[in-house]
Amino acid sequence: MSSRAARRLYQGGEVIRIRGEVGEDGGEEEDTGGRVAGRRGQIPATNLFDLLGDDEGDGGESSNESTEETTSPPAKAVDKPLDQPQPASRRKHKKKKKKKGKDKPEVDVHKHQEGSDEVDSAIREVNELLGDASSGKEAASSALEANLASSLRHSLLTVDRRLLNAENEMRRIFGSRVVRAEHRRRRSHQRTLHRPAVFATPGDSWPKMEKLGLSMQLTECKDGCQYFVFVHSPAYQRVQFQFLEAVETFDPNAIGAVLHAHPYHIDSLLQLSEVCKMSEDLQMATELLARALYCFECSFHPLFSYTQGNCRLDFSRAENRPFFLALFRHLYYIGRKGCHRTALEFCKLLLGLDPTGDPLGVLLMVDYHALRAGEYQFLCDLFQQWEPHRNLSQLPNFAFSLPLALFHSTPTQVGEACRVEGEGEGVSSVTRADEKLQEALIMFPSLLFPLLDKCSVTLDQAVMTHSFFFSCSLSREPEALQLLIKLYIERSHSLWKEPEVLTWLEANARRVTARADSGDPLIQDCASKRQRRYVGTPRNIYRHVIISDFQQAVASLPRDIADAPIMMYDPLPPPDSTSGYTRPEIPHSTLDEHENPLLLFLRSLLPTFDPQGGPGGARAAPRMGRVGGVPAGAGAEGGGGGPLNLQPMLEQLTGALQGLIEQMRPPQGEGEEGSSSEEEER
Repeated sequence: MSSRAARRLYQGGEVIRIRGEVGEDGGEEEDTGGRVAGRRGQIPATNLFDLLGDDEGDGGESSNESTEETTSPPAKAVDKPLDQPQPASRRKHKKKKKKKGKDKPEVDVHKHQEGSDEVDSAIREVNELLGDASSGKEAASSALEANLASSLRHSLLTVDRRLLNAENEMRRIFGSRVVRAEHRRRRSHQRTLHRPAVFATPGDSWPKMEKLGLSMQLTECKDGCQYFVFVHSPAYQRVQFQFLEAVETFDPNAIGAVLHAHPYHIDSLLQLSEVCKMSEDLQMATELLARALYCFECSFHPLFSYTQGNCRLDFSRAENRPFFLALFRHLYYIGRKGCHRTALEFCKLLLGLDPTGDPLGVLLMVDYHALRAGEYQFLCDLFQQWEPHRNLSQLPNFAFSLPLALFHSTPTQVGEACRVEGEGEGVSSVTRADEKLQEALIMFPSLLFPLLDKCSVTLDQAVMTHSFFFSCSLSREPEALQLLIKLYIERSHSLWKEPEVLTWLEANARRVTARADSGDPLIQDCASKRQRRYVGTPRNIYRHVIISDFQQAVASLPRDIADAPIMMYDPLPPPDSTSGYTRPEIPHSTLDEHENPLLLFLRSLLPTFDPQGGPGGARAAPRMGRVGGVPAGAGAEGGGGGPLNLQPMLEQLTGALQGLIEQMRPPQGEGEEGSSSEEEER
């Protein structure tokens, strides 16, 4: 071995020995060991085969013995520590990284403190410079308050998806075992896979959904809200025309035929659901309605986030109205099951689609479901935020539901519930409820006696015979106010049957009589407001009464609304209704002079008979120029021919009637026998 190779081998063994000492000795300083290992660790490990190459290059000056003596000791040093340097190096690097990580937070804390001091000083300088700019501050604060109020209104209408499934609430009420047993009872052997949905759970017996033809489009984004519209494909439009023709026949079987051919046609599902409801088949009515909601949910736009409360649908658009109606009826059936928390979420969803117009009058029932669900704070917040621009206190349901919510509030909710209309926190919940209930009784005194009659209870005779309540009869109130009061009593009378609530009501009624005896000016003010404000009834209230189907409230509808034919798939469409397409005109033939007189007589028994009108002498059923655009019964179109000479037909009809009567008359023999037998009996 050459001297140069021996030096290399000796230096390599020394470096390895140093590494081993540093790795084994944990008491050395980490910085020194790390620097030594890092600096000398760059020398590559010596390979024994390289020594053989160097030996041959020098010409073989050394003998085998000298080679063995020189190489044997360092070989042990190489063989032993070759596996040790790498783990030692890894441990040192890890320790070094940990120490660096410990040192960093101290530097960051000092930097953060310095940065926060700079920010605070900058804020103080800006405040000193803008201290006199009071007008700018007021403008900014007013804009901030407006944005905050808008965001709060939207936050009240946010919907929790987990609460939209009525089965979850039924599990909480009745238990999971009962709900599972009901599902096993209804389960079908022929299962069809359906897309999962939130509004309704697809049934196993539902037909497979193919291409529906119903979609949704985004029309515009304005004021932080997104406006959508449902769109019908040409194939869906043809099915819609078939449905309208079936409706004009007034035959449920014709509508059933359309639904059998197209199992997911929305209007057919809604109309037949109402037919099943009238025949008291509520299970089938609920299933058809759930199928309609499932169709709508499968056709939603990807950006249609109904849980945020900022997605809008125009009710005047004919394609959008079935969605409103399906949600309202689904909410009705959920409330009948006792799932009021789920019904409250659907109220918020339905109100969020059109909070300004409220086409189905959701504000007339959201208080009832909030009280039933125990959401007293939500009701107080809704009243506080919507009262300035919607005058909720002028609705009898809110005037009486708000004090009831304050009365039922728990002590932990008193601090928040007492802030209604900016009141202080020091007023107790019961005192605040007393004030609100007295104001409601003064504003609507005619509601007390019908409410007590509905609850089958009586109060103190001093209250029942007092002139203030006795003179305020419900029949003397304006028609609009009568309708609102009857609707509230029909829906919410059960909330006042609790003994403690009746005691509280009686105590506040006595206080109202005392205020009436003392000549409180609020009484005269409220009397003038009732006569001045409730003139005329909005169309959405009529629509709400018709869909809710409360008999006493329906009986209070005006004659022009009650007598008009109403299609339950689109009750009381708005006057400004529009649609994305127009129904084609259907040609009608005039009355045939040579038609069978007996058939003509049978057709004349129809209430829509018109000898100058459509086919067969029957007046053509009311047609809609647009889909759902013109109310049913708005007019009829007859045939295109001129007036006919009806004298020959009347003569033929008279002759046919005489022949029919002769055939119906019994033979004379039978008549004589019958008369003689009667005489003998006498």
